[in-house]
Amino acid sequence: MTFDVREFARTARGNHRGELELEALTSSDVDADAARLIRTMRDLERHTMERMRNVLVTATHKDARVTAFLTTWAFEKFWIADALDAVLESTGYDLTSPEGARRRSRFERVERRGPIARAIAGNIAGPELVAAHVTTGLIDEWVTTAAYRRLGEIAPGARPVADLIIDLKARHILFLAEDARRRLAESARARKLSVKEIKRSAWPLGAIDRSAEDRSSFEVVVFGGPEGAARASEIADRIAALPGLGAVAPIVAGRLVP
Repeated sequence: MTFDVREFARTARGNHRGELELEALTSSDVDADAARLIRTMRDLERHTMERMRNVLVTATHKDARVTAFLTTWAFEKFWIADALDAVLESTGYDLTSPEGARRRSRFERVERRGPIARAIAGNIAGPELVAAHVTTGLIDEWVTTAAYRRLGEIAPGARPVADLIIDLKARHILFLAEDARRRLAESARARKLSVKEIKRSAWPLGAIDRSAEDRSSFEVVVFGGPEGAARASEIADRIAALPGLGAVAPIVAGRLVP
């Protein structure tokens, strides 16, 4: 293990408003599609605490290294959401995401379980479930990083903020990739549990709590068209390169592409 969790915690990056140059940013620099994507990404970053609750009722809370990482990871994601709010404030867009009906699909029902059901299932699964948590977290970071790159393309005025967030996420990916590869390589049960978790996940993580309209907009803007399909294919290739996950890589890509 080469990722230094102690150094990561020591160098955690918080409030970014002082380094963002947003005074000249207006709605002409960020169109309606980009603003909607920013709101969606802000909401997904805010979903972190709910994810933490669901993860830490399982055996993952007993892994000191992972929980130490997650503490700083959640801190940084809180301030990522705040930076996205700052962009919306500067451009004059409404900070509130529009309400709307949610998608309902059979495979996503498990994702809607509460903490008690998750705790019971997690205790049955045992410590190998940690691999599933870091692996799904890694895939989610790949998906959201692709979204921030796309944001920088469609809204050049927001590109400095998108680049800052991508830089922050690069460290998150380093830890999650290292931990996921090690755990998947060491245990067949860890691979089995990870496959199961990936198959029943909506992407990006937290999407099940967004409106169907927001999810469709995200998929079209980030993964629509030939270039978007190429982004999804690149993520699938990364998943397939992880031990034992070749079979589920196309499933993830298929759920990303509209």
